[in-house]
Amino acid sequence: MQDYNKRHAEAINYFRNEARKAFAAICDRFGLQEENVTLQDTDNLFQVTFSNSKIRIRVEGINWGMNTGVCFGMNTRDSNLYGIHQLIKKRKPATPVTGNQTDQLFGYADYLMTYATNILQGDTSFFNQQDALIKKEKEKSLKAIQAESARKISEGYLKIDTQFGLTVWRKPRPLLPAYNHVKAKFPHSFEVVLNEGDFLGSGNDEAIISEWKIELEEIVKKDQVICEVSTDKVSLEIVAPEAGRLVWLLEEGIAIKFSACIALIEPQHK
Repeated sequence: MQDYNKRHAEAINYFRNEARKAFAAICDRFGLQEENVTLQDTDNLFQVTFSNSKIRIRVEGINWGMNTGVCFGMNTRDSNLYGIHQLIKKRKPATPVTGNQTDQLFGYADYLMTYATNILQGDTSFFNQQDALIKKEKEKSLKAIQAESARKISEGYLKIDTQFGLTVWRKPRPLLPAYNHVKAKFPHSFEVVLNEGDFLGSGNDEAIISEWKIELEEIVKKDQVICEVSTDKVSLEIVAPEAGRLVWLLEEGIAIKFSACIALIEPQHK
């Protein structure tokens, strides 16, 4: 561990020094200074941020990888940072930025000096355009969500706000019998069990079914995805352990503990 920490610290210092060299000309010409940024939960992420009163540039790298990321935006409160590839789509360089991490550092810095001097000087046109696009996409997405919600309500779906902050829709179904009743009726049915091991690292001991991919009485194949289960951090697709007919299910939006049965599948008769 001590050797790893030493190598990690050396790698961070190397990346920062190379980033400082690569962006030195930009900093000198446009008066940017390196910010003192404290990173958290980023054991393998290197980050250097340069800013002045008008613009902020964030340079990132990953110590085991070969890629460098550059984001930039207006240096105002709550302003968005945009990836350099969004600008490259609009202002294509004569030569693409390629190579290893260090090559990319100098390549992106040279690209900004060549194709984005107006932005480095404080021109906000590009950022305003990107903000307008984001706003338009959000409005479009909201309208689509509202239309979908209206459709589901009209079709009898029940909207459920879960404990994880996730909204799910319960399909319209007749009142379902209890698990014990169905299991007694189909004693040879296979149980579909929510395994805790599938959610290792999620930090939860409960989950909800967010969507059923099949419905009661439908025939499923072995290893076919039958539903999606979610916690507040992760979502996971659950597959059928055996082929057969779905004879019982636990409905969407109900909090369940791990190792609980969420469905019963009656095997098909050959």
